[in-house]
Amino acid sequence: MPRNNDPKGQIRKGICNEIFAVDNSIRFVGIVNKEGEVIEGGFRKGIEPLLDENEEQDMYLQSLSNISFFQSFSEKFGPVDYLLIRQKKITMITFPYKADILCLSVSSQSDIDRIRDETIKIVSL
Repeated sequence: MPRNNDPKGQIRKGICNEIFAVDNSIRFVGIVNKEGEVIEGGFRKGIEPLLDENEEQDMYLQSLSNISFFQSFSEKFGPVDYLLIRQKKITMITFPYKADILCLSVSSQSDIDRIRDETIKIVSL
């Protein structure tokens, strides 16, 4: 099924579910719009967020800003595939996704390379 037309969000929901299925260490999968709002996805059932709602939105807005900043160099470096921020407790992986971004929060002890590669495959379908 082509993923270029998604009037009811079913494709976005399916993408989030497919990514969650990649690895149990994925804490969060969300598609975030230009206002920093999660329009699809969320935390894995049973996972408590480490940030409050305001901190989360600030983080998503910063992720949007980071993607936009590096996309401004696309003519010289090529398009942005993803941004990765690794910290002691979590690793954040942010992908451009159409006009939005796709954010993942993963345990830092996970196989980040495999999760990243599988996510790229899922989003590329």
